[in-house]
Amino acid sequence: MELWAVLPPGDIPAIIEPALPPNARILDLGAGAGRLTHPLAAAGHHVTAVDESAEMLSHIHQAETICSTIESLRLDRQFDVVLLASHLVNVPDTAKRNGILATCRHHVAEDGVVLIQRFTHRWAQEAGGPGHLGAGIETETTVEPNSAGRDLVSVVARYSIGDQHWEQEYVTCLLDDSALSTDLNRARLQLDRWLSEDGRWVVAKPEH
Repeated sequence: MELWAVLPPGDIPAIIEPALPPNARILDLGAGAGRLTHPLAAAGHHVTAVDESAEMLSHIHQAETICSTIESLRLDRQFDVVLLASHLVNVPDTAKRNGILATCRHHVAEDGVVLIQRFTHRWAQEAGGPGHLGAGIETETTVEPNSAGRDLVSVVARYSIGDQHWEQEYVTCLLDDSALSTDLNRARLQLDRWLSEDGRWVVAKPEH
């Protein structure tokens, strides 16, 4: 909690800004402690932040908050932008990924967009080693193939701020354009374009 509460948004607001209409209605799925909710609200957008952790949501201000898992969320309204950051689409459980994307499709307006942050094979090749996340946060990442599947990798991410240290271990499923398109199509979405040169941020639109 201490780490996520101070983790800065980095360059993400600048990356996704070209895909945002003015004063957009944005659904931030897996919002955490508001890393993206806060800069988006400050830019004049109307943000609804969703997370399954009430403790995380308690750090969010200037936005509506809803405590829910992503898969079970079903609001009676749609949004100009559905934001799925933090590589949540890379969950190895295919059924869970399908549920997450179904939630995106349910809540995006017919003329809206879904913005997705993903791990790619290129990321896996380049991710290892030390890094700086801003706000004094140093990181060291190890990425290794996972024997359970061709597109699965095991990640160990170590974070430190001064004398505070955290370690996160997880398995993630790498998604290239073809694999992502297959999952999106199943949810009646279609891959539209990249927002970042490395392909880690993409725009999806509803199928018509």
